[in-house]
Amino acid sequence: MSTDSAEAAERYREGIAALVSGAPHSGRLLGAAVIADDHFVLAHVARGVIDVMQGRPFPVLPTGATTRGERQHTEVVRTMLAGDRHHGADLRREHLLEFPGDLLIVCLPMLVDRAPASQEPSR
Repeated sequence: MSTDSAEAAERYREGIAALVSGAPHSGRLLGAAVIADDHFVLAHVARGVIDVMQGRPFPVLPTGATTRGERQHTEVVRTMLAGDRHHGADLRREHLLEFPGDLLIVCLPMLVDRAPASQEPSR
């Protein structure tokens, strides 16, 4: 994870667990991760998934240093939320071969199905 903040990392892990389990406080936890480190792209991406699930557009993400895995993670999420399920599934499969513990990506198809309608994410 490209954050030096232990607080951001912990809130992110808790927020992802809450998100995939359908807990209503996931947005608060992921928001706390963003507050703890505003440049933490994974927290912004996860918060964006919640936004789309609530009918809002995917946010513009912060720029800055990210790992290759984080760039892949972001591309999978953007592609799936944009409605390109086939390409998204291919990207997801490739990502999970290298990062099998990426819980958001593992559960993303279920989360996308909960969204009111896929929306083109902002770039």
